[in-house]
Amino acid sequence: MNRTDSDQASAGVTSMRLSFEELRQTLRRFEYFRYWTEEQIRECSILAQVVQYAPQQTIPLDLPLPYTFLVLSGQCMILQCLQVVREPRITREMFQLEAANPSPAASTRDPQTSPAEPLEQILQWHDTFSSRVAECGSIPDTDGSTKLPYDPDTAIAFVQTPPPERRIMHHFLDVGTFRCGAVFGLGECHEHRTIVARTSTQCLLIPRCWLFLKRQNIGNTWQRLRMYLDWQLPRRDELFERFLSERAWLCYRRRLIQQAPKRPSRTQLADVPIICRIAESTRNRPSHGQARKSC
Repeated sequence: MNRTDSDQASAGVTSMRLSFEELRQTLRRFEYFRYWTEEQIRECSILAQVVQYAPQQTIPLDLPLPYTFLVLSGQCMILQCLQVVREPRITREMFQLEAANPSPAASTRDPQTSPAEPLEQILQWHDTFSSRVAECGSIPDTDGSTKLPYDPDTAIAFVQTPPPERRIMHHFLDVGTFRCGAVFGLGECHEHRTIVARTSTQCLLIPRCWLFLKRQNIGNTWQRLRMYLDWQLPRRDELFERFLSERAWLCYRRRLIQQAPKRPSRTQLADVPIICRIAESTRNRPSHGQARKSC
């Protein structure tokens, strides 16, 4: 193996390049690559790399060049973060799932149109201010000669009242595990989700743009695998429903334990079976040696 200095080496991980023979022996272990030709494997050996992650180390998915991760050894944990808003009430606490941030693709705007939006907003404020001044008459001079009466209905306020602060709680849930042979990083939904190495893990990183080409994507294999991951992994709303269910069960169990000593017991001595009473009396009766010592 030839060690290379890459961007991930600075993050405390070991990055390696596989030779053609080593990569061919590695890919034979997986069914995804059984139709690959020698030319494809040789090209993959140039583009791909093997990265080793230490236990409890985060596997970054937002690299400058998107990669697809193939787990060669070890296990990876899927860690989901739930941002829950806690609202205390008189009777009980209420929980609400915080709205997820928009995806980078959705928030990305056209550079030709984005600078025009603040300009349009400023022009709109200017037109509003000019129309209000025209309705009221004239602008007061600096010497105070012209005074306009203050009308709250026609006053212009550019400062918005900030919303009240809400108490946001972060709950981390272990959703699942990627074991040897698993593939992730295909573009599946990772909303507030992180991949963490559970043990010492080795992953084969293949550029996603090259992997999604028609030659390496016979029968849309990778798109179907991405759809399977999106369908198999639970979404945020499903995990939040589980969180509420477990929270309700925990509250019920605590209330049941607290009320247990207060309940009157109607069990009498006649309700206990005779064999249990004989065994209890025999267990509590002192032995012959202890009785002699007491005498």
